[in-house]
Amino acid sequence: MSAFAVTSLTASAQFTIDGQASTNEIGSGVGKYQLAGTYSGGHLDTDRGLRSLYVGYTSTTLNLMLVGSGESSTAGAYRAFIIYLNTPSRPGAPARVQLPGGLDANSPLAHRPTLDMEADYGFRVVVGPALSDVFFSAVSYVTGGGTAPVGTDPYIGQGYKTGTAVTAATAVLTGSRFAYNNSVSLTTNTLNTGFEIEIPLSTMGTVLGVGSRIDLFAAFTDSNGQFVTSDIIPQVAGRTTAFGTNPDFTTIPGTQAVGFVLGTGVLATQNAVANGLNFQVYPNPATADATVAYTVPAGRQPVSLAVYNALGQQVRTLATVEQSGPQQFPLGSLPAGAYLVKLRVGDQLTSRKVVVQ
Repeated sequence: MSAFAVTSLTASAQFTIDGQASTNEIGSGVGKYQLAGTYSGGHLDTDRGLRSLYVGYTSTTLNLMLVGSGESSTAGAYRAFIIYLNTPSRPGAPARVQLPGGLDANSPLAHRPTLDMEADYGFRVVVGPALSDVFFSAVSYVTGGGTAPVGTDPYIGQGYKTGTAVTAATAVLTGSRFAYNNSVSLTTNTLNTGFEIEIPLSTMGTVLGVGSRIDLFAAFTDSNGQFVTSDIIPQVAGRTTAFGTNPDFTTIPGTQAVGFVLGTGVLATQNAVANGLNFQVYPNPATADATVAYTVPAGRQPVSLAVYNALGQQVRTLATVEQSGPQQFPLGSLPAGAYLVKLRVGDQLTSRKVVVQ
């Protein structure tokens, strides 16, 4: 799928940035929010935390809406909503490598989780007990293209719990708008309120439109960015304990990232994709005779198959072709260590860990 032409979209399509995904803003197509993920587990901060994540777009903006209740049930405590975003064809912090954090030690974005996805940007809102206890910031992990230095973590500004938008005048995503609309608990949050972001496409320096894939991860943390709850999107089924300090989400079965295609919706999980493509690496642990196998369904499709080391660096390209049906490739000789074999078939992306002895 290719990026859309700006002229193909109606100029009237837009969102109201007020910290709410209203009923008439949810749907499909331009100027509508589509559901990207939900959280339905228990809440270690009583009746507070995450509920759902939405993605929308217009001809000029990317829009994100994290629905939930951020005001802590503990008197005087501060909590934060955090979103990490990966956009196409941009060199950000590699997947499966601990994030470098932000340069501002006072920001929740200074913490260093290890994600299953590449991260270009992080966004946060800290929420406290008072009406004006709403504080926005962002971090950039993008290199090149005249962007701010990696780890630049500016304070965007102070807002209010009423959904008033705050516009970023910083070096990171200038002109982006942030809003937070409060509900005192999830039970009372009947209007889909929470943390809303609108990012001008022009400030990201990349083309986004129908067919573009983005990756997302969302969390509810304390004001220092510590994962004091189990509230994340995508949800870890059955999780009842907090993730703690700088968690490594790559150790959890499945993929802790939401793949979302604009105009299409959320992608299947990587495990589901891998199973659907019969994607295997065997034996594992691997030797010089290891084989990568998969099946390309539904006729000929573009395929890319590559190997990445533990630092997220591509060390080998196995295939960049159009294929159909069952396929096999030798993994080839690699130094001992842990690797990630990434497979893309059409718009389906998945990966397998492999250990070389």
